[in-house]
Amino acid sequence: MSLKRPKRAGLTKEATWKRLGFLPADKEGKDGDPKKYRAICIHCQKYQSNTSIDRLIIHRKSCTSFREDLSVELGIPSTPGKPAAGSVRKSTVLRSMKSDPLTPAGPTDAPASGEFTSTASLMEKLLDEDDQLVRIDLDQLVSPLPSESNRLQKDLIKAETEYLETKSIYFNKMNEIAELRRTVTMLEAKKTQLEIAKLRAECE
Repeated sequence: MSLKRPKRAGLTKEATWKRLGFLPADKEGKDGDPKKYRAICIHCQKYQSNTSIDRLIIHRKSCTSFREDLSVELGIPSTPGKPAAGSVRKSTVLRSMKSDPLTPAGPTDAPASGEFTSTASLMEKLLDEDDQLVRIDLDQLVSPLPSESNRLQKDLIKAETEYLETKSIYFNKMNEIAELRRTVTMLEAKKTQLEIAKLRAECE
């Protein structure tokens, strides 16, 4: 049975995210798929596809850059001794939670047992989601993002265009130099002819 958390009066979703240190971040889907709504931690720059308050609180408690427990402030009772999400594998967490069921923080009663079962189920679900997100992030590292590929393609086209333009200017200059050399050669030939004609006139 899912436990509903009472909402704090006057606290909007944006204010809650800001208090937890998150900002909304949209991600373009593949092959025309709609954008995926995610949250990004402003401290470690990691994305969270699961944007529930429970999940964001767990990340804030286990963030490698900035840790803070806001469970009580946001109306979620903190569970003593609960491992940080993502710090251990699913099998290790479940084994540690089931191996010592007779050492609760206070007297054992029915509500505490139900809360323990609910917490174990929540941890199992969150760890499954973490495993899925790790696989997604690895796939993104293997293949470049479409936007990055497009940017590289544009840079390549720009570089090739600049190269061809520079090459065209170079050949134009070479052509001008060749024309100047041809003109100089013709003038030198004409000068030589005039000198020959002058010498003939003097000899006569």
